[in-house]
Amino acid sequence: MKRTFSNDLRRPKAHFSPYIINYVQERNPWTVVWWSAAFPGAGHMILCKFFTGALLMLWEFFINVKAHINEAIFYSMIGEFELAKTAIDTRWFLLYSAVYIFTMWDCYSHTIDLNKYSQLADRLESPIMPFNIGPLELHYLDYRKPWNGAIWSLFNPGLGSLYANRLPTGFFVLICFITTVYNSDVLPAIHLTFEGKSHLAGRVINPQWFLNFPSILLFSVSDSYRDIVYSNKLFKIEQSRYLNDNFQPQMFNMPPKAKRRDSMHFISTFNHSAYLELALNDLEQKSIHKENIFVTTFDKCAPKSPDIDKIHKKNASKFELSFVLGAIFMLLGGIYGFIWAWGPIIWSLIGLIFGGILGVIISLIIYKRDWFQKKDSAEVIIIVECEKNQAEFVEQILWKHGALGVSKTSS
Repeated sequence: MKRTFSNDLRRPKAHFSPYIINYVQERNPWTVVWWSAAFPGAGHMILCKFFTGALLMLWEFFINVKAHINEAIFYSMIGEFELAKTAIDTRWFLLYSAVYIFTMWDCYSHTIDLNKYSQLADRLESPIMPFNIGPLELHYLDYRKPWNGAIWSLFNPGLGSLYANRLPTGFFVLICFITTVYNSDVLPAIHLTFEGKSHLAGRVINPQWFLNFPSILLFSVSDSYRDIVYSNKLFKIEQSRYLNDNFQPQMFNMPPKAKRRDSMHFISTFNHSAYLELALNDLEQKSIHKENIFVTTFDKCAPKSPDIDKIHKKNASKFELSFVLGAIFMLLGGIYGFIWAWGPIIWSLIGLIFGGILGVIISLIIYKRDWFQKKDSAEVIIIVECEKNQAEFVEQILWKHGALGVSKTSS
Protein backbone atom coordinates (compact mmCIF):
# COMPACT_ATOMS: atom_id res chain seq x y z
CA MET A 1 0.00 0.00 0.00
CA LYS A 2 1.31 3.44 -0.90
CA ARG A 3 2.53 5.25 2.19
CA THR A 4 0.80 8.61 2.03
CA PHE A 5 -0.13 10.66 5.08
CA SER A 6 -2.33 13.45 3.73
CA ASN A 7 -5.79 14.33 4.98
CA ASP A 8 -7.13 13.28 1.57
CA LEU A 9 -7.33 9.67 2.77
CA ARG A 10 -10.95 8.55 2.63
CA ARG A 11 -10.77 6.61 5.91
CA PRO A 12 -7.86 8.06 7.92
CA LYS A 13 -6.85 6.52 11.23
CA ALA A 14 -4.71 9.28 12.69
CA HIS A 15 -3.51 12.78 11.92
CA PHE A 16 -0.15 13.97 13.22
CA SER A 17 1.11 17.48 13.61
CA PRO A 18 3.95 18.78 15.79
CA TYR A 19 1.33 19.89 18.33
CA ILE A 20 -1.15 17.03 18.49
CA ILE A 21 -2.07 13.53 17.54
CA ASN A 22 -5.71 13.27 16.50
CA TYR A 23 -7.19 9.85 15.83
CA VAL A 24 -10.29 7.70 15.63
CA GLN A 25 -10.52 4.57 17.73
CA GLU A 26 -13.21 2.28 19.07
CA ARG A 27 -14.51 3.49 22.42
CA ASN A 28 -17.13 2.49 24.92
CA PRO A 29 -19.88 5.08 24.26
CA TRP A 30 -21.13 4.97 27.85
CA THR A 31 -17.69 5.99 29.13
CA VAL A 32 -17.78 9.03 26.87
CA VAL A 33 -21.33 9.84 28.00
CA TRP A 34 -20.33 9.61 31.66
CA TRP A 35 -17.45 12.09 31.35
CA SER A 36 -19.71 14.40 29.36
CA ALA A 37 -22.23 14.26 32.23
CA ALA A 38 -19.48 14.81 34.82
CA PHE A 39 -18.21 17.88 33.00
CA PRO A 40 -19.84 19.02 29.72
CA GLY A 41 -17.21 19.21 27.00
CA ALA A 42 -15.01 16.46 28.45
CA GLY A 43 -16.67 13.79 26.30
CA HIS A 44 -15.99 15.79 23.14
CA MET A 45 -12.36 16.17 24.21
CA ILE A 46 -12.14 12.37 24.46
CA LEU A 47 -13.51 12.11 20.91
CA CYS A 48 -10.78 14.53 19.72
CA LYS A 49 -13.36 17.25 18.99
CA PHE A 50 -11.25 19.83 20.77
CA PHE A 51 -12.89 23.02 19.52
CA THR A 52 -16.38 21.75 20.40
CA GLY A 53 -15.14 20.48 23.76
CA ALA A 54 -13.49 23.80 24.60
CA LEU A 55 -16.66 25.74 23.77
CA LEU A 56 -18.80 23.45 25.91
CA MET A 57 -16.36 23.65 28.83
CA LEU A 58 -16.44 27.44 28.66
CA TRP A 59 -20.24 27.27 28.54
CA GLU A 60 -20.24 25.00 31.60
CA PHE A 61 -18.08 27.40 33.59
CA PHE A 62 -20.06 30.48 32.60
CA ILE A 63 -23.62 29.18 32.95
CA ASN A 64 -22.92 27.04 36.02
CA VAL A 65 -21.50 30.01 37.87
CA LYS A 66 -24.28 32.36 36.75
CA ALA A 67 -27.02 29.86 37.70
CA HIS A 68 -25.21 28.78 40.92
CA ILE A 69 -25.89 25.13 39.99
CA ASN A 70 -23.03 23.61 41.96
CA GLU A 71 -24.00 25.66 44.97
CA ALA A 72 -27.60 24.39 44.71
CA ILE A 73 -26.32 20.79 44.38
CA PHE A 74 -24.19 21.27 47.48
CA TYR A 75 -27.08 22.52 49.62
CA SER A 76 -29.39 19.78 48.30
CA MET A 77 -26.90 17.02 49.16
CA ILE A 78 -26.54 18.21 52.77
CA GLY A 79 -30.31 18.55 53.19
CA GLU A 80 -30.58 22.36 53.05
CA PHE A 81 -33.33 22.42 50.42
CA GLU A 82 -34.56 25.92 51.12
CA LEU A 83 -31.06 27.29 50.69
CA ALA A 84 -30.77 25.35 47.42
CA LYS A 85 -33.95 27.01 46.13
CA THR A 86 -32.65 30.40 47.15
CA ALA A 87 -29.19 29.86 45.63
CA ILE A 88 -30.19 28.82 42.12
CA ASP A 89 -30.86 31.52 39.55
CA THR A 90 -33.73 30.40 37.30
CA ARG A 91 -32.87 33.06 34.71
CA TRP A 92 -29.83 31.00 33.73
CA PHE A 93 -30.80 27.48 34.84
CA LEU A 94 -33.15 26.67 31.93
CA LEU A 95 -30.42 27.65 29.45
CA TYR A 96 -28.11 25.13 31.10
CA SER A 97 -30.46 22.12 30.94
CA ALA A 98 -30.81 21.81 27.16
CA VAL A 99 -27.07 22.07 26.47
CA TYR A 100 -26.26 19.61 29.28
CA ILE A 101 -28.55 16.93 27.79
CA PHE A 102 -27.35 17.70 24.25
CA THR A 103 -23.69 17.09 25.15
CA MET A 104 -24.45 13.54 26.36
CA TRP A 105 -26.66 12.70 23.37
CA ASP A 106 -24.15 14.15 20.91
CA CYS A 107 -21.23 12.24 22.46
CA TYR A 108 -23.12 8.94 22.32
CA SER A 109 -24.14 9.33 18.66
CA HIS A 110 -20.66 10.48 17.58
CA THR A 111 -18.99 7.58 19.42
CA ILE A 112 -21.20 5.02 17.66
CA ASP A 113 -20.37 6.58 14.26
CA LEU A 114 -16.63 6.88 14.93
CA ASN A 115 -16.46 3.26 16.08
CA LYS A 116 -17.64 2.18 12.62
CA TYR A 117 -15.13 4.41 10.84
CA SER A 118 -12.33 3.20 13.09
CA GLN A 119 -13.03 -0.38 12.04
CA LEU A 120 -13.06 0.64 8.38
CA ALA A 121 -9.71 2.43 8.77
CA ASP A 122 -8.23 -0.69 10.41
CA ARG A 123 -9.47 -2.94 7.63
CA LEU A 124 -8.07 -0.62 4.96
CA GLU A 125 -4.76 -0.36 6.87
CA SER A 126 -4.82 3.41 6.80
CA PRO A 127 -1.21 4.73 6.89
CA ILE A 128 0.16 6.24 10.09
CA MET A 129 2.88 8.89 10.26
CA PRO A 130 5.44 8.08 13.02
CA PHE A 131 7.25 11.44 13.15
CA ASN A 132 6.47 15.10 12.45
CA ILE A 133 8.74 18.12 12.90
CA GLY A 134 7.57 21.73 12.83
CA PRO A 135 9.33 25.06 13.40
CA LEU A 136 8.29 25.25 17.08
CA GLU A 137 7.50 21.68 18.12
CA LEU A 138 8.01 18.06 17.14
CA HIS A 139 5.91 14.98 17.73
CA TYR A 140 6.81 11.32 17.40
CA LEU A 141 5.30 7.97 18.18
CA ASP A 142 7.10 6.05 20.89
CA TYR A 143 6.22 3.65 23.68
CA ARG A 144 5.28 5.55 26.84
CA LYS A 145 4.14 4.34 30.24
CA PRO A 146 0.43 5.15 30.77
CA TRP A 147 0.77 5.49 34.55
CA ASN A 148 3.38 8.22 34.12
CA GLY A 149 0.75 10.35 32.42
CA ALA A 150 -1.91 9.42 34.98
CA ILE A 151 0.32 10.32 37.94
CA TRP A 152 1.34 13.67 36.46
CA SER A 153 -2.34 14.44 35.82
CA LEU A 154 -3.11 13.52 39.43
CA PHE A 155 -0.53 16.05 40.64
CA ASN A 156 -1.66 18.72 38.20
CA PRO A 157 -4.41 18.10 35.61
CA GLY A 158 -3.21 18.81 32.08
CA LEU A 159 0.39 17.68 32.57
CA GLY A 160 -0.42 14.09 31.60
CA SER A 161 -1.94 15.28 28.32
CA LEU A 162 1.18 17.35 27.64
CA TYR A 163 3.25 14.20 28.28
CA ALA A 164 1.05 12.35 25.76
CA ASN A 165 1.53 15.26 23.30
CA ARG A 166 -2.15 16.17 23.33
CA LEU A 167 -1.48 19.88 23.60
CA PRO A 168 -5.06 21.21 23.09
CA THR A 169 -6.45 19.01 25.87
CA GLY A 170 -3.49 19.62 28.17
CA PHE A 171 -3.49 23.40 27.69
CA PHE A 172 -7.24 23.84 28.14
CA VAL A 173 -7.56 21.44 31.09
CA LEU A 174 -4.62 23.19 32.76
CA ILE A 175 -6.41 26.55 32.41
CA CYS A 176 -9.66 25.06 33.78
CA PHE A 177 -7.78 23.56 36.72
CA ILE A 178 -5.96 26.78 37.62
CA THR A 179 -9.20 28.76 37.37
CA THR A 180 -11.01 26.26 39.61
CA VAL A 181 -8.23 26.13 42.19
CA TYR A 182 -7.98 29.91 42.40
CA ASN A 183 -11.71 30.65 42.65
CA SER A 184 -12.44 27.77 45.04
CA ASP A 185 -9.69 28.82 47.49
CA VAL A 186 -8.73 25.17 47.82
CA LEU A 187 -5.02 25.85 48.38
CA PRO A 188 -5.56 27.88 51.58
CA ALA A 189 -7.87 25.06 52.75
CA ILE A 190 -5.11 22.52 52.09
CA HIS A 191 -2.68 24.63 54.13
CA LEU A 192 -5.14 24.77 57.02
CA THR A 193 -5.67 21.01 56.83
CA PHE A 194 -1.94 20.31 57.03
CA GLU A 195 -1.69 22.69 59.99
CA GLY A 196 -4.25 20.55 61.80
CA LYS A 197 -7.06 23.10 61.39
CA SER A 198 -9.26 20.96 59.15
CA HIS A 199 -12.38 22.31 60.87
CA LEU A 200 -11.58 25.71 59.35
CA ALA A 201 -11.03 24.38 55.80
CA GLY A 202 -14.74 24.20 55.05
CA ARG A 203 -15.18 27.88 55.91
CA VAL A 204 -12.52 28.92 53.41
CA ILE A 205 -13.58 26.87 50.36
CA ASN A 206 -16.14 28.16 47.87
CA PRO A 207 -18.46 25.15 47.13
CA GLN A 208 -19.61 26.59 43.79
CA TRP A 209 -16.11 26.21 42.35
CA PHE A 210 -14.86 23.34 44.50
CA LEU A 211 -17.43 20.90 43.10
CA ASN A 212 -15.75 21.17 39.68
CA PHE A 213 -12.51 19.86 41.10
CA PRO A 214 -13.18 16.07 41.19
CA SER A 215 -14.49 15.98 37.60
CA ILE A 216 -11.56 17.94 36.16
CA LEU A 217 -8.98 15.96 38.15
CA LEU A 218 -10.24 12.45 37.36
CA PHE A 219 -11.12 13.28 33.76
CA SER A 220 -7.54 14.42 33.21
CA VAL A 221 -6.16 11.24 34.81
CA SER A 222 -8.46 9.00 32.78
CA ASP A 223 -7.92 10.83 29.50
CA SER A 224 -4.12 10.90 29.70
CA TYR A 225 -3.97 7.21 30.65
CA ARG A 226 -6.31 6.30 27.78
CA ASP A 227 -4.44 8.46 25.24
CA ILE A 228 -1.06 6.95 26.06
CA VAL A 229 -2.42 3.39 25.88
CA TYR A 230 -3.80 4.06 22.43
CA SER A 231 -0.78 5.98 21.10
CA ASN A 232 1.29 2.95 22.17
CA LYS A 233 -0.99 0.79 20.02
CA LEU A 234 -0.49 3.14 17.07
CA PHE A 235 3.27 2.94 17.57
CA LYS A 236 3.16 -0.87 17.48
CA ILE A 237 0.88 -0.93 14.44
CA GLU A 238 3.08 1.47 12.47
CA GLN A 239 6.31 -0.30 13.41
CA SER A 240 4.82 -3.71 12.59
CA ARG A 241 3.82 -2.50 9.13
CA TYR A 242 7.28 -1.03 8.54
CA LEU A 243 9.03 -4.24 9.60
CA ASN A 244 6.73 -6.47 7.57
CA ASP A 245 7.19 -4.27 4.48
CA ASN A 246 10.98 -3.98 4.72
CA PHE A 247 12.31 -7.05 6.54
CA GLN A 248 10.53 -10.03 5.04
CA PRO A 249 12.61 -10.74 1.90
CA GLN A 250 11.20 -13.45 -0.36
CA MET A 251 14.62 -15.01 -0.88
CA PHE A 252 15.46 -15.28 2.82
CA ASN A 253 16.82 -18.70 3.82
CA MET A 254 15.03 -20.00 6.90
CA PRO A 255 17.16 -22.16 9.27
CA PRO A 256 17.48 -25.41 7.28
CA LYS A 257 17.55 -28.92 8.68
CA ALA A 258 20.74 -29.65 6.77
CA LYS A 259 22.92 -26.84 8.07
CA ARG A 260 25.74 -25.29 6.11
CA ARG A 261 29.10 -25.22 7.83
CA ASP A 262 29.90 -21.66 6.79
CA SER A 263 26.70 -19.98 8.03
CA MET A 264 24.45 -19.81 11.05
CA HIS A 265 21.17 -18.25 12.20
CA PHE A 266 20.32 -16.12 15.20
CA ILE A 267 16.71 -16.09 16.42
CA SER A 268 15.83 -13.34 18.91
CA THR A 269 12.71 -11.82 20.45
CA PHE A 270 12.02 -8.13 21.11
CA ASN A 271 9.31 -5.81 22.29
CA HIS A 272 8.22 -2.95 20.06
CA SER A 273 10.57 0.01 20.62
CA ALA A 274 12.92 2.36 18.79
CA TYR A 275 15.81 0.15 19.99
CA LEU A 276 14.50 -2.60 17.72
CA GLU A 277 15.01 -0.44 14.63
CA LEU A 278 18.43 0.67 15.91
CA ALA A 279 19.44 -3.00 16.17
CA LEU A 280 18.37 -3.64 12.56
CA ASN A 281 20.24 -0.54 11.40
CA ASP A 282 23.41 -1.59 13.27
CA LEU A 283 23.24 -5.03 11.64
CA GLU A 284 23.03 -3.46 8.18
CA GLN A 285 25.99 -1.19 8.97
CA LYS A 286 27.98 -4.31 9.95
CA SER A 287 27.48 -5.80 6.46
CA ILE A 288 24.48 -7.96 7.34
CA HIS A 289 22.37 -7.31 4.26
CA LYS A 290 18.62 -6.75 4.52
CA GLU A 291 18.11 -9.93 2.47
CA ASN A 292 19.63 -11.85 5.39
CA ILE A 293 17.27 -10.42 8.02
CA PHE A 294 13.72 -11.64 8.52
CA VAL A 295 11.33 -9.94 10.98
CA THR A 296 7.83 -10.97 11.91
CA THR A 297 5.47 -9.49 14.49
CA PHE A 298 2.83 -11.10 16.68
CA ASP A 299 -0.83 -10.20 16.41
CA LYS A 300 -1.94 -10.57 20.03
CA CYS A 301 -5.59 -9.70 19.39
CA ALA A 302 -8.21 -11.87 17.78
CA PRO A 303 -9.71 -10.53 14.54
CA LYS A 304 -12.10 -7.72 15.28
CA SER A 305 -15.74 -8.71 15.41
CA PRO A 306 -18.04 -6.89 12.97
CA ASP A 307 -20.57 -6.63 15.77
CA ILE A 308 -20.35 -2.98 16.82
CA ASP A 309 -22.39 -3.63 19.98
CA LYS A 310 -19.56 -5.75 21.42
CA ILE A 311 -17.38 -2.63 21.50
CA HIS A 312 -19.31 -1.52 24.60
CA LYS A 313 -17.65 -4.27 26.62
CA LYS A 314 -14.39 -4.91 24.77
CA ASN A 315 -13.05 -1.37 24.88
CA ALA A 316 -13.63 -0.61 28.53
CA SER A 317 -10.33 0.02 30.30
CA LYS A 318 -9.65 -2.14 33.33
CA PHE A 319 -9.06 1.05 35.32
CA GLU A 320 -11.81 3.22 33.84
CA LEU A 321 -14.26 2.23 36.56
CA SER A 322 -11.70 3.27 39.18
CA PHE A 323 -11.43 6.72 37.61
CA VAL A 324 -15.23 7.05 37.44
CA LEU A 325 -15.87 5.90 41.02
CA GLY A 326 -12.92 7.94 42.23
CA ALA A 327 -14.57 11.08 40.82
CA ILE A 328 -17.97 10.19 42.32
CA PHE A 329 -16.74 9.41 45.82
CA MET A 330 -14.30 12.31 45.81
CA LEU A 331 -17.23 14.61 45.03
CA LEU A 332 -19.37 13.07 47.78
CA GLY A 333 -16.50 13.22 50.25
CA GLY A 334 -15.92 16.87 49.42
CA ILE A 335 -19.60 17.76 49.85
CA TYR A 336 -20.16 15.99 53.17
CA GLY A 337 -16.73 17.05 54.38
CA PHE A 338 -18.21 20.51 54.89
CA ILE A 339 -20.39 19.14 57.71
CA TRP A 340 -18.18 16.27 58.94
CA ALA A 341 -15.37 16.60 61.45
CA TRP A 342 -12.28 16.22 59.28
CA GLY A 343 -13.20 18.80 56.64
CA PRO A 344 -13.65 18.63 52.84
CA ILE A 345 -9.98 18.14 51.93
CA ILE A 346 -9.43 14.97 53.96
CA TRP A 347 -12.82 13.51 53.05
CA SER A 348 -12.19 14.24 49.35
CA LEU A 349 -8.94 12.26 49.56
CA ILE A 350 -10.69 9.44 51.42
CA GLY A 351 -13.42 9.39 48.77
CA LEU A 352 -10.83 9.34 45.98
CA ILE A 353 -8.93 6.41 47.49
CA PHE A 354 -12.09 4.49 48.40
CA GLY A 355 -13.61 4.97 44.93
CA GLY A 356 -10.40 3.96 43.20
CA ILE A 357 -10.01 0.77 45.25
CA LEU A 358 -13.71 -0.10 44.84
CA GLY A 359 -13.36 0.34 41.06
CA VAL A 360 -10.38 -2.03 40.96
CA ILE A 361 -12.28 -4.65 42.98
CA ILE A 362 -15.34 -4.47 40.73
CA SER A 363 -13.15 -4.58 37.60
CA LEU A 364 -11.37 -7.65 38.98
CA ILE A 365 -14.75 -9.34 39.25
CA ILE A 366 -16.07 -8.22 35.85
CA TYR A 367 -12.85 -8.57 33.84
CA LYS A 368 -11.29 -11.40 35.82
CA ARG A 369 -10.09 -13.19 32.69
CA ASP A 370 -8.33 -10.07 31.36
CA TRP A 371 -6.70 -9.26 34.71
CA PHE A 372 -5.21 -12.70 35.29
CA GLN A 373 -4.65 -13.84 31.71
CA LYS A 374 -0.99 -14.66 31.20
CA LYS A 375 0.48 -12.60 28.38
CA ASP A 376 3.71 -13.27 26.56
CA SER A 377 6.08 -10.33 26.63
CA ALA A 378 7.69 -11.00 23.24
CA GLU A 379 6.10 -9.04 20.37
CA VAL A 380 8.65 -9.33 17.54
CA ILE A 381 10.84 -12.16 16.24
CA ILE A 382 14.07 -11.42 14.33
CA ILE A 383 15.95 -14.10 12.40
CA VAL A 384 19.43 -13.18 11.18
CA GLU A 385 21.48 -15.29 8.77
CA CYS A 386 25.21 -14.59 8.95
CA GLU A 387 28.62 -16.10 8.42
CA LYS A 388 30.23 -17.80 11.40
CA ASN A 389 32.91 -15.12 11.64
CA GLN A 390 30.13 -12.52 12.07
CA ALA A 391 28.41 -14.36 14.91
CA GLU A 392 30.03 -12.54 17.81
CA PHE A 393 29.11 -8.98 16.83
CA VAL A 394 25.62 -10.04 15.66
CA GLU A 395 24.89 -11.49 19.09
CA GLN A 396 26.35 -8.41 20.80
CA ILE A 397 24.13 -6.09 18.76
CA LEU A 398 20.98 -8.08 19.58
CA TRP A 399 21.67 -8.10 23.32
CA LYS A 400 22.83 -4.46 23.34
CA HIS A 401 19.50 -3.24 21.98
CA GLY A 402 17.25 -5.02 24.44
CA ALA A 403 16.64 -8.50 23.04
CA LEU A 404 14.43 -10.54 25.38
CA GLY A 405 16.14 -13.74 24.31
CA VAL A 406 18.65 -14.92 21.69
CA SER A 407 19.09 -18.41 20.23
CA LYS A 408 21.59 -19.52 17.59
CA THR A 409 21.70 -22.48 15.25
CA SER A 410 24.87 -23.80 13.65
CA SER A 411 26.32 -27.05 12.38
